Amino acid sequence: MRKKIIITGGYGYIGAKLASKLKKKYQIILLEHPKAKKPSFLKGNFKIIKTDITNEKKIIRLKVQNVYAILHLAAQSSGPKSFFIPREDIDKNIIGTLNIINFCSKNKIKRILFASSFVVYGNQKKNRFNEEMDIRPSSVYAMSKSYCELLLKNYAQNKGIKWNILRMFNVYGDDQNIKNPDVGLVGIFMNLIKEKNLIEVKGSLDRFRDLIHIDDVVEAWKLCLKKNKTNQIFNIASGKATKFSTIISNLIKIIKPHQKVRVIQKGITYGDLKGSLADINKTKKHLNFTAKIKLENGLLRMWQNENKR
Repeated sequence: MRKKIIITGGYGYIGAKLASKLKKKYQIILLEHPKAKKPSFLKGNFKIIKTDITNEKKIIRLKVQNVYAILHLAAQSSGPKSFFIPREDIDKNIIGTLNIINFCSKNKIKRILFASSFVVYGNQKKNRFNEEMDIRPSSVYAMSKSYCELLLKNYAQNKGIKWNILRMFNVYGDDQNIKNPDVGLVGIFMNLIKEKNLIEVKGSLDRFRDLIHIDDVVEAWKLCLKKNKTNQIFNIASGKATKFSTIISNLIKIIKPHQKVRVIQKGITYGDLKGSLADINKTKKHLNFTAKIKLENGLLRMWQNENKR
């Protein structure tokens, strides 16, 4: 008999991709906000529970049985936005996670996989971020994620709930809505190049990120759920650094190979990091995971998928 799991944020990009991939092996329940819209790429028939995870009274009244684990991805995920509307990070991320932990405790769900982010590391002296180093969150969003991690490591664990924290680096791939300003680095650049021949980039073009394709992300979550290496933090990343300038030049070659596109640096971004690069040794060792999709292939697939819309 297939194990039953709950995914919060299943109408979000990563959550929907996870649900679509895991549906054959697990019985899946999606826990969604009443106003959330189902994405077109979410394939399959799922049981949907509509509720607001920030509402303690509503979430605590929900009853489920025989759920093996909850994959908690629902969140406010925009770093810059968190500076201007910090209350959303507190409500959706911190309060939402606290309510999910209590929901698990009440319904005897003994395992949580939590979607965290590389932003909790902040600016570090070391070039590679490993799971054992002290974190230095530099935005309200990063602080909210770090506080959620503390809730899992202390509050949830004291309630007998096993946890995994998956610190995802820059996720990109097929079916991302590139017109959404919170889509992520690759989607933003792709949309700018598609629409304009003059690209203004806030901050330095020498900043670098660790990019990982959505298919690799889904595989990492799948392995973490399967291998049961609980009460551990894992970096979900490629382990390779790519400069902003390199991302842009690769996208220009794919999208406008015969046109001249100017790229200029302008202004700064709030709470941004100079660079982020993951140490993936722990993830390799415990999950037997290595990202397989090369950046050039992933970008090409993403653009081809965008052209089919």
